[in-house]
Amino acid sequence: MKRLRLVYGGSGSGKSDLAEGLLDTCLDKIYLATMPFAGENIGRIDRHRRRRAGKGFWTIERTKDISGLPLADNAVVLLEDLPNLLANTMFLPDGTVDYHADDKVREDLLYLIDRCMELVIVSDDIFSSGMSYDRLTERYMSMLGSLHGFLANKGEMIEVVAGIGIYHSSLNRLE
Repeated sequence: MKRLRLVYGGSGSGKSDLAEGLLDTCLDKIYLATMPFAGENIGRIDRHRRRRAGKGFWTIERTKDISGLPLADNAVVLLEDLPNLLANTMFLPDGTVDYHADDKVREDLLYLIDRCMELVIVSDDIFSSGMSYDRLTERYMSMLGSLHGFLANKGEMIEVVAGIGIYHSSLNRLE
């Protein structure tokens, strides 16, 4: 049986620890890291690497184009994280913006869903600030929200608050 779980929460909520713990009993698990290894990200990436050391993850760093990644059928994957994957796909190196990046990311997610026996996707709650944003940020947020809905309709959603997982499920689970 295939299993998809979206682990969702605010910054520092404990969602990464919870997501990793969901796969504790799995062997040959892949940690699919999407954060670009540059600038201020380097320290955060190093902390994540140290935290998951010895937990049996094989790390693949891939900032976008996940559907081009050769994966064995029945893989066990933790994707960290969806907002980075979307941003890396939307904001191109030449400074242009792909206003339909969510279509490509959805294609990437379908590829993972098709290949993986266990798939855990970490994402952020960026919707609760109550602030107004520029049109481009609003577009990004809309795309991310759409991707959350897409994933929630295919599996479980675990909202993380203060390290505690609150489980939500959909009627349209993967079979």
